[in-house]
Amino acid sequence: MLTWRTPQIIRTNYGGISACSICRGKKIKCDGLVPVCSPCRKYRKEAECTNGSDKFAQGKERSYVTALENRIGKLERDIARAKVENGEDTVSKAPATSLASTALTTRGQRKEESHLNELVSDFGFLSVNATSRDFDGLAQDVFAQLILAPSTLVRLPLVEMDVLPSRHIVTSLVQHYIGHDLALYPFLSEAKIFGSVEALYEGHASPSDEWTVFLILAISLASFSRFREDISYAEAVRYAGSVQKHANMVLLPGSLQAIQMMLLLVQYSMRDPRHFDSWYLAGAAARMTVDLGLHQDPPRSAKMNESQLDLRRRIFYSVYSLDRATSMVHRRAFSCTDDSTNVEEPKFSSAMSVNHTTQRSHPATELIQLRKAASDPYLSLYQSGPDVLNDPWPTLCSAHLALDEWEHRLCRTDVQETQKSLLRTEMLYIKMVLLSPTRLSRPLEEYGQLLIFDHAYQYSQLMSSLVKDGINVTRCTSYDLLRTTFVAQTIVGVLANYEDLCCGEAMPSIPKTSATTDLPRLIAFSGCERLVLAITMLSMLDGVVQKLNGKYGWPVAWISLKPRLDRAYATLSARNARERGYN
Repeated sequence: MLTWRTPQIIRTNYGGISACSICRGKKIKCDGLVPVCSPCRKYRKEAECTNGSDKFAQGKERSYVTALENRIGKLERDIARAKVENGEDTVSKAPATSLASTALTTRGQRKEESHLNELVSDFGFLSVNATSRDFDGLAQDVFAQLILAPSTLVRLPLVEMDVLPSRHIVTSLVQHYIGHDLALYPFLSEAKIFGSVEALYEGHASPSDEWTVFLILAISLASFSRFREDISYAEAVRYAGSVQKHANMVLLPGSLQAIQMMLLLVQYSMRDPRHFDSWYLAGAAARMTVDLGLHQDPPRSAKMNESQLDLRRRIFYSVYSLDRATSMVHRRAFSCTDDSTNVEEPKFSSAMSVNHTTQRSHPATELIQLRKAASDPYLSLYQSGPDVLNDPWPTLCSAHLALDEWEHRLCRTDVQETQKSLLRTEMLYIKMVLLSPTRLSRPLEEYGQLLIFDHAYQYSQLMSSLVKDGINVTRCTSYDLLRTTFVAQTIVGVLANYEDLCCGEAMPSIPKTSATTDLPRLIAFSGCERLVLAITMLSMLDGVVQKLNGKYGWPVAWISLKPRLDRAYATLSARNARERGYN
């Protein structure tokens, strides 16, 4: 049975960052942003901030990277010794790049794995310049291991692909990836993908060509999988395992191509949560992106040609969208704030269609706009600091307004209907996350609880209709399963604490707030309707999780949630039977 980690909420990701010389001298908190940290920008010390220079922070020179390497070596030796003591084969027989990612089962091994993951996680959040600072001189295999060690949950089998599939099959799987995954995250060009396919069949493929093609095949095959034991999933694992030997050659610090290769691995991890933790991979890709300066458009004086500039922007916004999606599904901190970024959106066609009723649009554009609409409210409600929120409604009202406007624009575009539905489920999930922050001084008023009820019903209705169609299930990732679990967990809690409100005729009181924007509107359901809808909603959420479980396994939270959901369903069904009898 697959078990997923249930991460604790992290409100800030500044731990472990080396302060610039100015912040260290003034003994104030430095957020490590490059090229200038926030305190230096605030106090107009941009010229003196050392974050964007080649100068190392005092006391944080190469010795820190050396210490990391030494610590990893020690942990590998401890793991090897623990395996020998427990009668297992020595890990020296395994490739060096996979030592830390071996599936550990004993208590001592799990402890060592935890230590290594914490160490590498801390390293991943250091604000460094990958081109000229801490990664300078870092061995390639060490860097690849720093990326893969904490993100590998179960080691992939090392496979040699001696026989290539037919060209027709490969082309079909590549086209599926381009139409579904690349459409949302266009960090690769179609010419690059088909060039890699051509090189593979002509016998002169580079490691990056094999990594690109085989991971694309793995992503497409994993999406077609219905169960983790079926042939499609087994083939996906084989293709993903076949490229691990190239990790040291494609995951290189200071390289745009390395970010592209990382993003392919992130996309695969979303389809195969059994083997990879996508949160680590997405975070590492985001840090590499910031370290290379992709979060800022180059100055006009750089005279970069349009195609190179557009590729930079596509890579950045692919990382941005994946980082936001991954952080919000785990309710963790973003890797960078919107205030630190300044990148124009990639250019996609937006001309009016012939009938003048729908707007031509690109799915990636709609996804970027959704991420932007949700980013600031999430930062405000989850990452602004330890202070308790007394009045979240100003943020909630403006966020709901922005998301409603985004949904209205989306409905007028020519984006494919299934893609629209998936994007809308994300929007509804975001609204529920924003209505469930942990920094509130008290739970939201009754009005907020009914808003959660309305969003949960709309979400369950959309997801249920999507997964009924087997073709649409291929579009769902493990993130959809985690989102559905969160929605079910939240609504079960709301029904347990506010059953009479959600299923009765009483109207909620209007919250007292300083918000200047109108409160989000409630759907006009009667009490009797809400009771039936609550029963239907619980049934639909259960059905969606059961359907996606075949692909991705049970999330940890679902194990304890399922009995509570069943009890809530039985309680509401009994209440409905009583009320019908009285009538």
